[in-house]
Amino acid sequence: MSHRKKLWLRAAVPATVLALALTACGGDDDASDGAGAQETGQSQDQDQDQDAQEDAPAEDEASEEPSSGSFALGETAGPAPYEYSDATAQLEITVQKLEQGDIADVEAAGVFDAEDIAGRTPYYLYVDYQHVGGEELKYGRPGSELRTTLSDGSYVPSVIMIGDLGIPGGCPASEEPDTLAEGEGFTDCDMFLIPEGTELGETVWTGADDSEFTWKLN
Repeated sequence: MSHRKKLWLRAAVPATVLALALTACGGDDDASDGAGAQETGQSQDQDQDQDAQEDAPAEDEASEEPSSGSFALGETAGPAPYEYSDATAQLEITVQKLEQGDIADVEAAGVFDAEDIAGRTPYYLYVDYQHVGGEELKYGRPGSELRTTLSDGSYVPSVIMIGDLGIPGGCPASEEPDTLAEGEGFTDCDMFLIPEGTELGETVWTGADDSEFTWKLN
């Protein structure tokens, strides 16, 4: 909205007096017009600054952008949103360590057919999840958001385990609880059987807001 001031002349002033007043005060009128132009320019600048501030993204909106990052083993990422059923919680995720096992121990456990694990190397990946805010999770499985690949980028699934497989040096029975509330956490262990001569490359955890956290494994 323009703030230019308009000069209104009273009709009751005689024309001759008006003419003399305008002639004698011509310099003042010029100065007044200049001041008015300056005031108008300042007002327009203020309007433009206000429009720019309104068009700029709010800090809260910027903070809602999905986050990402690369981490070393033992480093913690997050908080990041995790959704399960109707509940949303903020989690911190730490890929703690990766341990190589002995295939002879896996064979001795007798839980796999020998031909299925021939030429394979076992690895055990430990991941810690901490509930740091939000709603209580019931039967949530945040480990399902973890995706692990070989060094060539190809996806490798973890071994589905129920309970303790009894493998020396292997994953213990799962600590995954039925409920997880703020301030609580647990450590999950994933077992991988990968072809000899290959390496695990990285593991990525994806949040409900599409945030991605990557841990290098080699």
